[in-house]
Amino acid sequence: MTSNILSFKQDVMLTNYVRLLGPSLGSFIADDIFPATSVPTKSGQFYSLDGGFASASPGHDMVMADGQSSPLLLSTSISKATGWEVDLNGLGCQLSKSTAEYAKGNGLNMRQAKAAILAREVAINRERQAAAIAFSTTVFTGKTTALSGSDQWDNAASDPVSIGQTARDTIIKASGEAPNTVIIGYEVYKALRQHPALVEFSSRTQSSVGIVTNDDIARALDVENVYVGKAVANSSEENLTAVKAYIWGKFALWCKLRPSPAPMTPQSCLQRWKFQGSTDGAVRRWEPTPYVEQIDVLHNDQFAAPTTELGYLYSTVVS
Repeated sequence: MTSNILSFKQDVMLTNYVRLLGPSLGSFIADDIFPATSVPTKSGQFYSLDGGFASASPGHDMVMADGQSSPLLLSTSISKATGWEVDLNGLGCQLSKSTAEYAKGNGLNMRQAKAAILAREVAINRERQAAAIAFSTTVFTGKTTALSGSDQWDNAASDPVSIGQTARDTIIKASGEAPNTVIIGYEVYKALRQHPALVEFSSRTQSSVGIVTNDDIARALDVENVYVGKAVANSSEENLTAVKAYIWGKFALWCKLRPSPAPMTPQSCLQRWKFQGSTDGAVRRWEPTPYVEQIDVLHNDQFAAPTTELGYLYSTVVS
């Protein structure tokens, strides 16, 4: 099932096929932690609203005196901040038609196999892009702390609950909103599951003594959702010996995540601006030569952190 788009063939069946081969264990979390909001243009700006904390005077006494013609007037400031800049992004690979025909004779579908590998490569690179924003101490300048020594969570003397409460309090004071999500790397997750404080918490609240679940972690850290980045990538260049490492590293981000009703008023710490009408992970096929087919896996979006007041980031959470 294909449709022609500017000389490309957008292969709907192949797109659905590679989605069915997605990674297990929730390894790839980029699209989950960056709620998507459709935008109608390639670039645009959103509103920045100031004065939303209601100063003590005027305005705290909202009762209108007898004969008062209108309510008290407040000073408000509405401006446009740097907004979105979506781009078509993805990767491609090429397939020799003759090789594909030979493979078909052996019961193999080279197009599907190459598309599946390509889609996974794209997913890994999207995890890298997402982690570079969500776990960036530069993005969260002034809203980040590096843990060390007895504060690190692989140290039995540390107190993750108290550290999390500090992040929660900071976000509430900065934004008036409470965080609902914690995003952590797998190495941090391993330390939390073995931490004496959380094991004790779990034993008091659950019947499975000694087993700390994601729900236990969420309750202990006073959030609704816990996302664990388990994706692994090769840090070496192509054709060199593979060096595999976790993408998401030793960080923990407390944040408020939710879909934004409109792109001009972002309501989430992290946001994915998605070009209106585009298909995530669309597979397109085209022929650079009569003997070669190229397969591309494409997205048309941008990862961003438009409202950093809704987040607080800890780095070097484990040693």
